[in-house]
Amino acid sequence: MKLPKISFRLRLFLFFFLLIGVGLSLQLNVLTSELKPGLRQATEESMVDAANLFAEIATPEFVRGELANGEFDRAFKAFKQRELNAQIWTKAKTESLLRVYITDSRGVVVYHSEGRDIGKSYYRWNDVQRTLNGKYGARSTEAVKGDPLTSEMYVAAPILVGEQVIGVLTLIKPNLSLQPFLEVSRDKVERFGMVLILLAVLLGLAVSYWLTGSIRKLRDYAVAVSQGKEAVAVPKFSDIELEHLAQAMAHMRVQLEGKNYVEQYIHSLTHEMKSPVAAIKGAAELLEQGLPPADQAHFIGNIKNESVRVEILINQLLALAALENQQGLNNIVAVDLGQLALAVVERLDLSLKEKQLTVNIQGTGSVEGDAFLLGQAIENLVTNAIDFSPVGAEVSLTIGAKSDHIFFKVSDQGPGLPDYALERVFERFYSLPRPHTGKKSSGLGLSFVQQICYLHQAKCSLKNGEQGAIAQLTLPFTQPK
Repeated sequence: MKLPKISFRLRLFLFFFLLIGVGLSLQLNVLTSELKPGLRQATEESMVDAANLFAEIATPEFVRGELANGEFDRAFKAFKQRELNAQIWTKAKTESLLRVYITDSRGVVVYHSEGRDIGKSYYRWNDVQRTLNGKYGARSTEAVKGDPLTSEMYVAAPILVGEQVIGVLTLIKPNLSLQPFLEVSRDKVERFGMVLILLAVLLGLAVSYWLTGSIRKLRDYAVAVSQGKEAVAVPKFSDIELEHLAQAMAHMRVQLEGKNYVEQYIHSLTHEMKSPVAAIKGAAELLEQGLPPADQAHFIGNIKNESVRVEILINQLLALAALENQQGLNNIVAVDLGQLALAVVERLDLSLKEKQLTVNIQGTGSVEGDAFLLGQAIENLVTNAIDFSPVGAEVSLTIGAKSDHIFFKVSDQGPGLPDYALERVFERFYSLPRPHTGKKSSGLGLSFVQQICYLHQAKCSLKNGEQGAIAQLTLPFTQPK
């Protein structure tokens, strides 16, 4: 069975969460498991001090055999009856659960704070036996066998006369008295652990979103480049490795675009020049056959026309190549679009008269830009409108302004664009047959317009209107210096 694909972001999050979350869980489990023995060790340490102090106090009466009715017994009973008023962190302590018993050198009980087991041998218990043998004696025993909550701590101290051990005093403290402190500590550790795990989740999300967001930027950049989009900025990153990767992708883009650009130019130039070269060759061969003067004049005219066509094509290619290598505007000045439109119409007067076209210029406005390049863009758009306009029609040039930009619109009354061409009209070398002659241009004019728009940080569009096509330049009022 094929496993479903999991996104990189989810995998990164799960890996980070497992790495941090499991590590924290293990550490918290270790810490929790160490709470009980740590608390008991601290308690045992204080009981050792208390047992040795009690042993010193009880020694005189033990030697005299007066423990049962002596000052030690009275003091311990008064201690047990004392009402304590101690607030130990979160627990209030009102009574002591300490007990004590004393055995002689044989391990026989001679005193018990609860008055039981007098005369009974306790020698088998570790606290008594080890202490009588000169070692540290302590044990933990369940008062009710099988119930760990009833376990009690027994800590012994020797009763000494000189260097001789003559008895053993054992302090008893129920472990249940430590349970409230243990529970409070465990609750705090668990709450703190939950907070840490939650922080690990949030940190994992943040890291996965940050890293995948950076990768997504690179992906979007690569997709935009693969789609042939021109004005695609190289993404910026604070991480030096990602920054180097982005720059490497940008360099690769430049290299690939340069290669594709050259290949496409060579292919298109070859395709476009095949027709005029063939016409020139054919006309030259016919002229060698000694044709009548009228036919000679006709074929000589063909040679001249095709030569002009080749020259125009080469000049357009050179101009577009130079423009695409230009990184910015060289001569930014205030440009009156109304005056620029009038100048373009004057230059195209002959073409307009040949098709009996009228031009209607409406509006005015100024922008900052390169006057020569903007003039070239407008001239290409108007030339395109002339080519697609029927005889006797009108070409409209409209200038208008909005809050942050100014637009220049060229409208014709031709057949408009076919649907399949709407998305491709600005591609290099893409051209449509002229409706009246059936001839195609080189397809470089609109590419030239698009590059001029890019340099001016402007937008260019070509779409169908109610009648004919509408080409529009949308320009910002000012250009960055």
